[in-house]
Amino acid sequence: MNNPRTFHRAGERGITILLVAVAMIAVLAMAALAIDVVTLYVARAEAQRAADAAALAGAKMFVTSGFTSGLLGTPISSTVQNEVCTNSGPGSSVAANKQAEQAAAQNQVAGQPAVIESIACDFSQPTNPRITVTVQRTNLPTFFSRIWGNTAKTVRAQTAAEAYNPSGSAASVQVQGVKPWLLRNCDPNNTLPPGNPNCSTQSYFVNPADGSIANDGSFIGQAISLDQGGTTARPSPWTFYYALSVPIDPPAAECPGSGVVGCNQVGSGPYYDNIACSARFQFSCGQIIGAGQPALIDTRTGSGFLQARHMAATQCLIHASNPFLGSGQDEFIASGTGTPVSITGGDNNPNPSLRGTANISRSDSIVTVPLYDGHDMCPGGACTETATVVGFLQLGIKEGDPGGKLDAVILNAAGCNPGATGNPVAGGGVSPIPVRLIHQ
Repeated sequence: MNNPRTFHRAGERGITILLVAVAMIAVLAMAALAIDVVTLYVARAEAQRAADAAALAGAKMFVTSGFTSGLLGTPISSTVQNEVCTNSGPGSSVAANKQAEQAAAQNQVAGQPAVIESIACDFSQPTNPRITVTVQRTNLPTFFSRIWGNTAKTVRAQTAAEAYNPSGSAASVQVQGVKPWLLRNCDPNNTLPPGNPNCSTQSYFVNPADGSIANDGSFIGQAISLDQGGTTARPSPWTFYYALSVPIDPPAAECPGSGVVGCNQVGSGPYYDNIACSARFQFSCGQIIGAGQPALIDTRTGSGFLQARHMAATQCLIHASNPFLGSGQDEFIASGTGTPVSITGGDNNPNPSLRGTANISRSDSIVTVPLYDGHDMCPGGACTETATVVGFLQLGIKEGDPGGKLDAVILNAAGCNPGATGNPVAGGGVSPIPVRLIHQ
């Protein structure tokens, strides 16, 4: 006769085995689901990185085009929407949209290039325009949740970025890679009040009282010609600059190789190298320039020696095979004063894929120069005066003519508020206007 205890123990073992089996299935199901969840989280993080990169690339076009000085008037004008940034989905050829989409595509989401879902432009603050980019990845495969009929997922990420012009604010400005050309705060093509007493009837680029952009940035997009004139101003539209002697540490400077077009004199002297290279010396609002300071007026300003150095170094900087237009350098195109500026890659652009390409996002021909109030720095020929940096101009160099001359397009301006306090805003690279993420 069977023992009842035997049947009872056998039943307990069966139940235990069943419970273990059920528990194992549950654990495996949770582990499988966790794999899918982690996959989605990783894809979401990748999409966020792609959105960040796209927004920053789009916002950078605001700086390149000159929009951050508020030059375009009504933010919703057709000019802005047709040339700078427009609300759209993928496939737009407008400058900021195009750059955002290209930047997104360089980032992968779950093994595939990120895709723009939408781009929105915000010009409610004309001097600090914003772009919001939404990136999506559809049909994201799942590995185990398909058991429950869930075969694919979609992840999205959104980021906004802005180009921040600190002019007139409580923020100071600091930038490196500044070119050694000290320019007067005088607009040679503008006689609108208020006028700068150091420049006859000429107006300001930046208002010295508060660092705001003068005349609503109407000078953005206009041509400007500079001359290494030393102590005497040229008639309009010329304006002169002082050549600066600025410390340079060659190991810390980013210099082109000697094989680059026109760059066989790199290392020949600090003035040449400060033009041809991207030096680490920092210029900032309120900085003193002149006798007894690290940066001072080069007493050879206006001499044939320095003018020759200037021409050769400028050719190297802009990748020009000759000191005139159409010599392989990038082309800056403005349809008129107060309109966006676009850049077309030149035949000597270091990136072959950019040669002949319109609306490129960067150019070695874009430089930043310091502004001062405009008084005579070399009275009687002795350069003993000092000057205070009151702002910066961002220029697109078109050509460097013989004799120390320079033809350029004004791309942007940043002014210094005399009452600014706290840590300075660093634009980085060649621009005094930083681009930053403002939302994730």
